[in-house]
Amino acid sequence: MAESHVISALIKKRSELSGQIEYYEKLLKECHENLTSIDKTIHIFDDSYDLRTIKSKKVVKKGYFSNGEATKLILDVLRTSSHPIKTSDLIDILADKKSLSFSDNKERYAFSKNVSVALNHIWKKGLIEQVAKEQGTAVWSIAKIA
Repeated sequence: MAESHVISALIKKRSELSGQIEYYEKLLKECHENLTSIDKTIHIFDDSYDLRTIKSKKVVKKGYFSNGEATKLILDVLRTSSHPIKTSDLIDILADKKSLSFSDNKERYAFSKNVSVALNHIWKKGLIEQVAKEQGTAVWSIAKIA
């Protein structure tokens, strides 16, 4: 017999996915209705316009941070910390500050990449320093001013 906590976790995950499907199906339906309305409006102005000539515009997913936000948050966290912080811990702290919870490892990985890019950028500017490496993870602190 399966463990009750495993069943509970699977039921919760199924419920989340079912809710996401309902949400996106509703969103998709609204988009189709809007597209139909726009197509009709175009044909009011030009009945012979070939709608197939209109190319779809690629949708780019927004990043997790606004311009400069990751840098500011990282520096704030390192400035207020009494000790150096591992990259993995910094990722957790920033996700918490942004009230993010990741539904899968792909989302966490994407967020981690954003944080890593910001860390590298700040490090190259000399604002932070890598003070150690623990279990393959960099440990960061604010750079000492000479």
